[in-house]
Amino acid sequence: MNIAEELYFGWSDLAHGQDCPLPVWDAQITMGRGRRGRLLNGEPRHECTHPECEHATFFTRSTLRLVCHGCNVVWIVYGEDAGTMRTTTEAYGFGQPAREVAGLWLWPEGRPTPGTEPGAYLVTRTPDRPSRPVDVIGRISRYYERYYRYTGEAVPAPQQQGVVVEFIRRRQNCRSVDEAAQWIADQYQPQQVEVAV
Repeated sequence: MNIAEELYFGWSDLAHGQDCPLPVWDAQITMGRGRRGRLLNGEPRHECTHPECEHATFFTRSTLRLVCHGCNVVWIVYGEDAGTMRTTTEAYGFGQPAREVAGLWLWPEGRPTPGTEPGAYLVTRTPDRPSRPVDVIGRISRYYERYYRYTGEAVPAPQQQGVVVEFIRRRQNCRSVDEAAQWIADQYQPQQVEVAV
């Protein structure tokens, strides 16, 4: 399960060339074996006896290549011992369309099992995907007691650290995502106060 903030914050776009006529990446990956040192004839292989040694003579090397044929830009991402995983946008969370409720946009995190409700949503006022904590005005989280309930959180706290957003207002025990979203929307409505003169 992914934390919603980690799916949306802290990522950088890989830029296409200026005025790219076809901004689409052609992505390919290769995984091979790398070798440390030159290992010339007679040079000893790395044979460290420490049980936690992570710098063996041979290692797995992964390279991801992104090519745009529209602007001829190539990004190469590489590293040692990188893992790969194939999943869906529904399971991972990121890449799904936002859901509009009560004039707000709900951005889902991954679903624990196919066909279920996401564990949390980040809430924005616009249909633009959030990429920074300041883009978010609320969060809806699901929790389980005897049945699923939802918590609505609104009004981000000032001076946020890292990628986790803290909120000042909270309402628990909402019966649905829609109810939690409506509560968040209500927190941003102008308050009317009657004054007796």
